[in-house]
Amino acid sequence: MDVKVSIGEEQQDPAKVYAAAKNLADVIKGANVEDIISAIETLACQADSSAVFNFRRLSRGSLLHIAAATGKSNILRLLLDRVDAYLIAAQDDWGNTPLHIATKAKAFGVVAMPIRHARDLPDVDDKNWILRMKNNHGNTALHEAVLTCDVDLVRHLLNENSELVCLANADQKSPLYLAIDTCDPQIFQVLLSPSLDPSRIEGLPPVHCAVACKQYGSLREILKKDVKLFAMRDPGEGNVFHLAAFWNVPQVFDLLRPETEYLARERDKNGDLPIHIASKEGRVALIEKLLPVSLCVNRQGQTILHVAAKYGKEKVVKYILRHPDLGEMINERDHDGNTPSHLAAKEIQPAALVHLVLDKRMNPSLVNHEYLAAVDLTTSKFFRPRSPATLRRVGNMNSHYFIHQLT
Repeated sequence: MDVKVSIGEEQQDPAKVYAAAKNLADVIKGANVEDIISAIETLACQADSSAVFNFRRLSRGSLLHIAAATGKSNILRLLLDRVDAYLIAAQDDWGNTPLHIATKAKAFGVVAMPIRHARDLPDVDDKNWILRMKNNHGNTALHEAVLTCDVDLVRHLLNENSELVCLANADQKSPLYLAIDTCDPQIFQVLLSPSLDPSRIEGLPPVHCAVACKQYGSLREILKKDVKLFAMRDPGEGNVFHLAAFWNVPQVFDLLRPETEYLARERDKNGDLPIHIASKEGRVALIEKLLPVSLCVNRQGQTILHVAAKYGKEKVVKYILRHPDLGEMINERDHDGNTPSHLAAKEIQPAALVHLVLDKRMNPSLVNHEYLAAVDLTTSKFFRPRSPATLRRVGNMNSHYFIHQLT
C-alpha cells in the first residue's frame, strides 16, 4: 500500500501533511509489516517526509503512539529510525506517551524500546526521564502497568527504575497504593520488594489503603517490611490507628505491639489521638483496646469523656462513668475551662448530659473561662450578662436544680 500524497514543494500545506500522516497511520493499524515497510519507503523517497513522520495531531497522537498500540516491536522500530529522536516524548490528547500506550496494550516487547531510545538521547542527564512522564491522570507507565494487572510488566518497569514506586498520580495514589487498591497480591509483593524510603513515597499512605480495603495481609506485610512505612500519615496527619478508629476496623488494633504503640499516642491535625476518634464515633470496644497505650487528653486538653459528651455518644459516656479508673474525668476541664457537662450542654446533647448530671461526682458549680456553669449553657437564649459576684453564686446550685433547668 502506497502513501499517495507527495511531500515536497507542498510540505507546508497542513491538510496534505495530515492526509499523508493519516494514510500511513491506517497502514500501521493494519499491522502488516510488509505493507508498512512499503509505505514508509515510498514516503521516505519524497523530498522532505519529516513533516509526515513527525506529525503529532492524529486522533490518537503521533505515528509512534499508533505503532505502540499494535504491540509489535518491529513496527515501532521502523518508525524510530525515521522520526525525530524526541518524538518519543510526544503526548496524545490524554497525555499518554508511546510508552504509556505500549503499557496499556500489555506489549512487553514494545515497552523496552522507548525506554532504551530515550536513554540513548544525547545531552540527557536523567536517563529515566521517560519513565517519570505522567499522563493527564498523573499516571506514569508503572501506574498503568499496575492498573492492567500485568505482574511481569510491573516487574520489568520496576527493574528499570525502582523509584517509580514512590510517585503519586493526580489522585495522590502511588503504584504501591494502587496495587493494594486493585487487590492484586502478586503485584503488591513485587512493588514491596525493593528498599523503600517512606519519606519519599508521595501522596496517600499505602497502609491507609490497606485499612480502607480491609487487606489485612497487606497490612501485616507492610509492618513486617518497615514500621516507618506502617506509620505513614495522611494529609490530616492521621495515622493507621486514627483511620481504623474512624472506620471501625478492629482487626487493625491487633497490630498494637511494642513497636507500634507510639502511634496510639500521636495526634492528628486537629490534635486528636486515635482514642479520641474512637470516642467521637462511639466505639467502646476500640476505646478498650487503646486505653492501655494511649494518652489522656488531646491538644485542646479534652479527655475522651469531653469528646463523647460533645458528640452525644451516650454509650461511651455511660462506659466511662462506670469505669473504675475513668469516672473521675467527669469534672476535668479543658483548655477553655469546660467540663464534659459544659460541652454536652453547649452542643445540645441531652442524652449524654443527663448521665453526667445524674452522676453524684459531677460538680455543677464549676465554671469555664467565660464564668459560665454548664447550667448557664442550657439556658443561653435567656442568658443576660451577670456580674462576677453573681457568677460566683453559681456554686450554690445543686444537681437537682440543674436537672430542673434541663426539663
